[in-house]
Amino acid sequence: MAKVSRAMIGMSNRLAFLALALAAAGGLAGCQQDAKKTPSASSQHVAWREGDVDDALAEAKESGKPVLLYWGAKWCPPCNQLKSTLFKDPAFVAQTRNFIPVYLDGDSEGAQRWGERFGISGYPTVIILRADGSEITRVSSGATVAKISDVLRVAAARTSSIETLLATAAETPSALSTDDWQLLSGFDWRNDPRHFGNPGQAGALLAKLADAAPQGALGRRFALLALVTSAAAPSDKPTTLAPARQASLLRVVPEILSRPEEVKANREELTYFVPDLIAALPDAGQRAALGSSLIAKLDALQADASLPIPDRLGTVAADIALGKDAKGKVSPAVLAKVRARTTWADATAKDAMVRQSVISNASDLLHEAGDDAGARKLLVAEVGRSASPYYYMLALAGLAEETGDPHGAIVWARKAYEAAQGPATRVQWALEYSKTVLRQTPSDKAAVEASADAVLGELGRDSGGYYQRTRTKVAAWGDLMREWSKAHDAAAVFARIEAKMAKVCTAQGPAQAQCRQWGHAA
Repeated sequence: MAKVSRAMIGMSNRLAFLALALAAAGGLAGCQQDAKKTPSASSQHVAWREGDVDDALAEAKESGKPVLLYWGAKWCPPCNQLKSTLFKDPAFVAQTRNFIPVYLDGDSEGAQRWGERFGISGYPTVIILRADGSEITRVSSGATVAKISDVLRVAAARTSSIETLLATAAETPSALSTDDWQLLSGFDWRNDPRHFGNPGQAGALLAKLADAAPQGALGRRFALLALVTSAAAPSDKPTTLAPARQASLLRVVPEILSRPEEVKANREELTYFVPDLIAALPDAGQRAALGSSLIAKLDALQADASLPIPDRLGTVAADIALGKDAKGKVSPAVLAKVRARTTWADATAKDAMVRQSVISNASDLLHEAGDDAGARKLLVAEVGRSASPYYYMLALAGLAEETGDPHGAIVWARKAYEAAQGPATRVQWALEYSKTVLRQTPSDKAAVEASADAVLGELGRDSGGYYQRTRTKVAAWGDLMREWSKAHDAAAVFARIEAKMAKVCTAQGPAQAQCRQWGHAA
């Protein structure tokens, strides 16, 4: 299940919880799309424009205000956490009046094309733009409200681009101003494929900034980010740490853990990334000591009622990551703790948007802890009450697949696709349905072709959407289809699919050439 969620959202972490890259830091939350182009009469809502980026950029040019662009999706759990926290924070709402705020739903017309232009890889993404469309910065959804406030204050008066700032940071970090450091510390380092397609690039620069930072807390923040970014590994590979990184981990993490305010500020990294790093330490004594200290500090965060429910729930992920034995099983005590935390979160999360984050995370935690029955029960219940049931259906497909139920995986994946809403989302869910069939019944050529036809049908209905997320996901799917055809003597089936895809590509306008590269490692 975690694997499917990561593929769906495309953001970093091993649990779907994290893979959703939770905007968990008590940061960006948002109002619903009830504000139109004119400023809201209510001081409690951001005056979002809906989808009209060109118009927002034109107004930015006239007003001298930068654009605050939020790219998300209705079904996306971390997006809903943004909507239910920061975007409802009165101080944040007030600050947005210094910007032209525009909301771009990934299913709206032209959204994927804008995503291509701005180098957006996943939901949610928040970017601040100059009137010419160049990027000032992209805001980390893991930042605290105070940090985001500082970033917005600086960005509102900024005239230079992020490219200029990153160049200065790389070449002469000693020349960085106080405001430069504010932007860099709140930058979304793990969600910027345009500047950092390779995590190692970001890790190297972060390590340099850690050494040059003018304040201890800032230096520790960059050092921690360098650790978690440089150590990033494919989800099916164990985390490894070179000796230098082990030394950095043993130095930086205890220093942060000794400062409650820094634990809170860095809780996303401490919750979702650091446990795997600790587990990779070769010395059992060091693993036990640092792991115990981390869990104790995260337990204190769980008790902090000022934090969002998903943040508090997520803290138990460290118990799971650090508590598995050689067979991948957790102890009865850890399992009981996970069940207690997920039961609490389920009972406490009343708001629909909050539940969208909480339930997917809770089910993943139960699955990771070995309670697949509990995870399934939670997901099935939410299918019956959620406004986006197709999200949970796909999670159920992933759970069925991981627990050895191929028929159930395909049934749930098909149901999820059939229930999905929005052109880009339907393409994405059709792709997941097709990939599930490829994995579970590869010898059933008719089933594979039928699922491929579902993808082609959705692509044909969205003639202007072959950009960014759609393009990269279809290209990867095409590679899988080509490999399948060779492995299962299905050249004739693949030829029919190729012919249908050629017709789809003809209707893609400027994206025709890219579309025709599908299935060729595009």
